[in-house]
Amino acid sequence: MKVVQVKCPNCEQIIYQKQKDPMFLCQNCGTIHFRDASGPHKVPYEIADSPPSAGQRYYLPFWRLQCHFNIRSRNVEGGFLHKLSASFRGGDNGGMLYIFVPASEMDTQTFRRLAVSLTTSPPRYGARKDFNGAERVPTAMTHDEAVEMADFVAVTLEAEKPGTLQYLDYELKVQEAMLVYLPFINTSGGPGLAL
Repeated sequence: MKVVQVKCPNCEQIIYQKQKDPMFLCQNCGTIHFRDASGPHKVPYEIADSPPSAGQRYYLPFWRLQCHFNIRSRNVEGGFLHKLSASFRGGDNGGMLYIFVPASEMDTQTFRRLAVSLTTSPPRYGARKDFNGAERVPTAMTHDEAVEMADFVAVTLEAEKPGTLQYLDYELKVQEAMLVYLPFINTSGGPGLAL
């Protein structure tokens, strides 16, 4: 097996990482990229700032997908999409929505809880330029996998209340994707957002 040094495609500096993460962060120029068979690809990203009083925090990666919903037909009683559709620009059958897809390894229950809570109540934060010495949890989901998961998150949102989703025919198109690192702390109930 041949070991090859990974260089930043932006500034040509060698990238050193202590943990296995397919998202390579260049400490020199601050870019993040991943590599596949066709070569390196720069990844747009943001790091959310958190107050110093937040305690021992770590950063979890999420794919923030700006999506366009087009609801073709539905039979829905209550639920997130029904409530949200009233505020879509251009009528109640479509509009823009940010879907947050957790991008690190976690159990299904935590994945679902974080995806639903962040999508229904998108976090507000100021951005920072570095992780300020906090741990950056490795990314385990590619952009393409996150796009596939957007449908799962959308249906999960509507199916949260038993018996509310009778029928939903919709189209979901991802317009833009960004890797967002959000600060968390450990709580007795699992990861807690530190914003």
